[in-house]
Amino acid sequence: MKELDTISFRELRRYKEDKNCIIIDLRSRELYKEGHVEGAWNIPYEYLEEAYPMLPRDKLLLLYCERGGTAMLAGRELSQRGYRVKAAASGFEH
Repeated sequence: MKELDTISFRELRRYKEDKNCIIIDLRSRELYKEGHVEGAWNIPYEYLEEAYPMLPRDKLLLLYCERGGTAMLAGRELSQRGYRVKAAASGFEH
């Protein structure tokens, strides 16, 4: 199995203007409303499987969550389904 690529949350923020990437916030809607990376899609982890059909396979998906564990888990799942993914190993930073 391919190793999941990880990045820091600071590095993830640098991608927010890149049109070839989609940043996905896996936290709850409430936490997303309190603060998030500008332009990030909010797909709480428990709804991720339902969102697969709308996730483009031609873009790099950048994932983050509260502490990093959920992004890693989701990253592995998406990678196994053929998506290009990087997960923030650390959590959301205001």
